[in-house]
Amino acid sequence: MDSAVEKDTALLILRAREEDDAFSELLSRYTPMINKVISGFSGALVNYDEAFAEACIAFHRAVLSYDLSRSEGITFGLYSRICVYRRLCDFIAKRSKEAEVAIVDPDQFSQDGDIEAAIIMRERVEIYLERARKLLSKYEYSVFSLYIDGYSTAEISAKLLKNAKSVENAKARVFKRLREADGTFD
Repeated sequence: MDSAVEKDTALLILRAREEDDAFSELLSRYTPMINKVISGFSGALVNYDEAFAEACIAFHRAVLSYDLSRSEGITFGLYSRICVYRRLCDFIAKRSKEAEVAIVDPDQFSQDGDIEAAIIMRERVEIYLERARKLLSKYEYSVFSLYIDGYSTAEISAKLLKNAKSVENAKARVFKRLREADGTFD
């Protein structure tokens, strides 16, 4: 990336930490990136507005936490993209876990097909979790289980008495193994 652009971005980040107008300008510059990340999470569990709100929270945190003293290495664009991606992963995982364990109102049982579909879905989830348990190491499965329960990396680290980097690495391995096994997972 152009050095002048990087300097301009760095100055804007500094201003954005103190001024709402500067943050708005920075957000508008990076909205195409945010929209691209959101597009990878389209589905029934979350709508665009919710995803964009979560992404903006992650982007704001990225603005506040980005280390401007780094002369080489990760750019702000990549850093903020990773932050947004991870926040949306956590959000979707929490939302899917909530949907999985949602308490159903008895008044909603108007059709036998709905009950049957819910029972089949629950059984299928149990089968997938059992297959994941066999595929993953004990530590990876513990991280995965806490992750789908909605715990953040910091909370998982505290519960398992591991550092955050170890937990992030375990999550990356989990997702990689589950993706690789996707074809044989059914």
